[in-house]
Amino acid sequence: MEIVPRDDSIINLTRITVRPEHRKELRQTISSLLEPLQREKGCLTYHFYEEEGDEHTFVLIGEWETPGAWHAHLNSETFAILLGSINLLCNHSETDFNLLSHSTFIEAMTRNRMSAAQDAAPAV
Repeated sequence: MEIVPRDDSIINLTRITVRPEHRKELRQTISSLLEPLQREKGCLTYHFYEEEGDEHTFVLIGEWETPGAWHAHLNSETFAILLGSINLLCNHSETDFNLLSHSTFIEAMTRNRMSAAQDAAPAV
């Protein structure tokens, strides 16, 4: 069994559905915030995508070096502007925030692989 080194990085995924009349404004606001977000200490990546097949739904994916860097991001002025824009322009019920970590992802994948291998093994 391969031992995977612990990775404390954090990945946050935000899925946003904007009201149609505010689509252009949200795109412009988030696009203008990408560079400052990417320059924040501990930010490894920060990207903004339009969901395929739904021009009113966007996805933000950020990766942070440590939980501390992510928490600093949550307290930053840039995040406050981003969150304010989302609150103003989007439907709250259609904004999802998800926090992931590499270790959680790797653990889940390992469990799934082990389960699949046990299911495929011949009964003795």
